[in-house]
Amino acid sequence: MTHAQPELPVPEELEWALDEANKEVVAIAPGWFRAWPSGDERWSAVNVRAATQVIVNHSREDDRHPNSWTVRALFGDKAVELRVGPYDNKAQAIWVANAILSIAFSNERR
Repeated sequence: MTHAQPELPVPEELEWALDEANKEVVAIAPGWFRAWPSGDERWSAVNVRAATQVIVNHSREDDRHPNSWTVRALFGDKAVELRVGPYDNKAQAIWVANAILSIAFSNERR
């Protein structure tokens, strides 16, 4: 029995995802990205390297982006929405999440 291989994104889509992720890099140290602030904070940043998971979330419950996809970093039981997107489809959000992880764990300074 053979299984169909998942369709891989073409380089153009990967370049787009890297550009999206690079827009929100904070150049203080590797792995830091802008996140949406909570409460009365003016801005927020998180170190993705310290996250327990990076997830793609369907945010139909969220009034800010109804029926779209966002990228979040989990720190234990706390989820922080990264300041990328929202995206119209899950595939785009997954590409950006992968790009964020690639950048965060890259040895190159951005």
